Amino acid sequence: MKAFKNISFISLTIIFLVVLFQCTSVPKLEKETPFIIETAYYQKWSAGTKEGGSGINLYIETKDTLKNLDSIYFRGQVVKLQPKPNNSLLYIGRFKSNVKTHSWSFQIQDDECVVSYLEHDKVHYFKISNILEHKPLNYPHTSSNR
Repeated sequence: MKAFKNISFISLTIIFLVVLFQCTSVPKLEKETPFIIETAYYQKWSAGTKEGGSGINLYIETKDTLKNLDSIYFRGQVVKLQPKPNNSLLYIGRFKSNVKTHSWSFQIQDDECVVSYLEHDKVHYFKISNILEHKPLNYPHTSSNR
């Protein structure tokens, strides 16, 4: 009987620890950010050739130039955000089609994304909802007989 109590106690302790550590590892979404997002939209694209592929570019326009935006989580993928070379207020996440998806603890819809940013050497997350879809960009097929 004493062995059964010990096994039960150890089992419950392990279950408690697993649940405790699992809850603390879940990233929390910030309610407010230290910057303003003007607009967010995405645009599907496809190359003119099969080898060129296809994907989605997600654009985030901010009110001020930022240096701390890091990554973006969208439709099961995670990519680094890059500032557009000729516009320091516009950041782009480039997602390729047919890429293995990642699992994470964020519950987001197809018109939502989660952005990570750094502040005081700590990673923070915030969600953008109601992302607009712009008209797809289909590059023309190019002939290799030139």
